Amino acid sequence: MKIRIAPETELVMDPLTSVISKEKNVAPNRSMIALIKKLDETERAVDGLMDSLSADKPLQNSWRGREMTAVGAGTVTNFFYGLIAGMILSGLILLLLSVLYGGI
Repeated sequence: MKIRIAPETELVMDPLTSVISKEKNVAPNRSMIALIKKLDETERAVDGLMDSLSADKPLQNSWRGREMTAVGAGTVTNFFYGLIAGMILSGLILLLLSVLYGGI
């Protein structure tokens, strides 16, 4: 696909390479169907990548009903990390109390 810059001077520009050249009077004989199919495939892949960044959107290559799995997995992970951090903190407090007061 080329963009006509000045039809009177027959100058065209290729938007992909930004090259300005003289227009050839040859009609394009290639079909754009293959290119459109490739662009649709690329767009679906990009949509799948963007959906994978969101927790509430369904993933492209996943089964139905898995929209909120990332939220559930994050909740369980946060619970266990909080549990471990709470146990470490309470252990440090007990250790500090036993050192300061000679036992509980």
